[in-house]
Amino acid sequence: MARRLLPLLLVAAALAPDAAGDMLRMAAPGGHHSEQGRLQARRGPRKQLLDFEPMVGAAVPGGTYIPKGGQGSWESGGGTGIIMIHANLMKAGEVVGWSSRNQGLQEYGSAVYDPATRTYEQLLDECGIHDCKNSFCGAQTTTAMSEVLIFGGHAEDINWFRSYNHGTGSLWSTKMNSGRWYPGVATLGDGKVLVVGGVADSGKAGYYVEGETEYDNPSYEVYDPATKSFDGDHWEMSDQLSAAFPIHTYPHVLVAPDGGVVVSAGKLLVKYSRSGPSTFQKEFSYASRPGHPWSYPQTGEPRRRGRGGRQGVLLPILPPYYKLFFLGAIGSADDRADYSTPASKAAEIIELTAGPEATWESVGPMPYGRVMGDAVILCDGTIGFFGGSQVGVAGWSKESRDVEFRDGTSWWCEERCSKGEESEAIYEPSIFNPATASPSSSLTARHVMLAGSDVTNDQTAEIYSPPYLSKGPQPVITDAPSFVPAGSEATVAYTSASPVIRALLIRNGATTHSMNFDARALWLNIASNVVAPGGGTLNVAIPGNRNILPPGMYMLVIISDQGVPSASKIISIP
Repeated sequence: MARRLLPLLLVAAALAPDAAGDMLRMAAPGGHHSEQGRLQARRGPRKQLLDFEPMVGAAVPGGTYIPKGGQGSWESGGGTGIIMIHANLMKAGEVVGWSSRNQGLQEYGSAVYDPATRTYEQLLDECGIHDCKNSFCGAQTTTAMSEVLIFGGHAEDINWFRSYNHGTGSLWSTKMNSGRWYPGVATLGDGKVLVVGGVADSGKAGYYVEGETEYDNPSYEVYDPATKSFDGDHWEMSDQLSAAFPIHTYPHVLVAPDGGVVVSAGKLLVKYSRSGPSTFQKEFSYASRPGHPWSYPQTGEPRRRGRGGRQGVLLPILPPYYKLFFLGAIGSADDRADYSTPASKAAEIIELTAGPEATWESVGPMPYGRVMGDAVILCDGTIGFFGGSQVGVAGWSKESRDVEFRDGTSWWCEERCSKGEESEAIYEPSIFNPATASPSSSLTARHVMLAGSDVTNDQTAEIYSPPYLSKGPQPVITDAPSFVPAGSEATVAYTSASPVIRALLIRNGATTHSMNFDARALWLNIASNVVAPGGGTLNVAIPGNRNILPPGMYMLVIISDQGVPSASKIISIP
């Protein structure tokens, strides 16, 4: 039934949170590690992953997750009304999304999809969230106040910015200082949003424009939601961005605990310190990631060659929140890839907080090579990989073709067809376990939504349910605050047939083109757990360092000792 070809869009994190087997190798009661744990803790970046004790009064066994009861199931999510190329998880669990062009709902269509009812509604008037300015191939993020911020776009609209408030329905737009097609964005600790790079002319990326630097935009700028203003372009990142061009679109921008940022563009990785309210200075370069440039390339015109995007994501952050680990995985096996190039199974992690001496550590091979797949943080702290192809590259092809789906049906693609090989499409999700650095081919999410493919005119969603659902009843959050200040404690009332031992925050997803902007998750310290018959009350500590916990919407999940998660409570942390 999986009518999902390339590109494949993953709505970040989950529609309801996900969890499963034991992710962490825990300390025994009393906080003393076994000798085996001490030895494992010396093995480079995994040390932090073995030291965390996020619950009260009980130990949780570790080890690689072994699936029980099969590999889950897929079901139809119904129609989305549009080809949902861009998607954002909102406060009430609905998904705000938009397409690249008129796909039957409206010009530059946008819609709101409700995963609970599997229905959709048109968003705004005929202009939609685009404000009649093409936002395809822009970047986006969300705020704690249910705003969707869209930076850049396509064709003549690449320098436009749009701010849509999903709570009030209001929309306004303005121009940025310069055009940005495929920029990277990150929410800073003070709520401002850093916008990095992109190219200055729609579609001008990939090796076919190699050497044509007039198309590059190696600058950055900062947007302040409080004043609704930009401060103009800055150039302190230009050495890195210019060196990475033309394979530097959608750079990963990661906020560090000290308030600086780490930027991954091409294969270059650089740490910048924050030198002022809207300025950054280069601090040092890391070792380049092994292999080829891996920033997501252009997927624009049919004649152009693009490389398959690789996924990069921060691993869930552990108290005391002073270490960051970055996972880079899969993509094209060869540089200057074409239709026949196989996908890579490579995966490496690096401790970004280890300084300029930090090194990449191989944690591959992954079960499948993938190009044009999507990665998402799951509620057991593992990383799920969805979709993609084992052969091919990103981009549109001029060649018409008959696309055959897995369910035996087909669709005639007249133009702008996939450069991925449909016969090599991957329908099975995979998982990466940070605790054991072990990839597995069985996914342990709760519910994950996948939707949208403009090369197959797909306007449907699919919902994945994993095997954890057969492990026992879910905990239920019966009361939790809607807004929580950073540095405070949140009181969570719950019912549960099994002891609740863990709590996790996952930032709401904002996804497109194999990118999940602002993605991060934090394991929470449980300050107290008052157990009553059939349930109890947790007090969870919300970190106070805003560089670790930038303002935004986050899914709060509690997890039982059986590895079963609650449905999430989405909270705003202003």
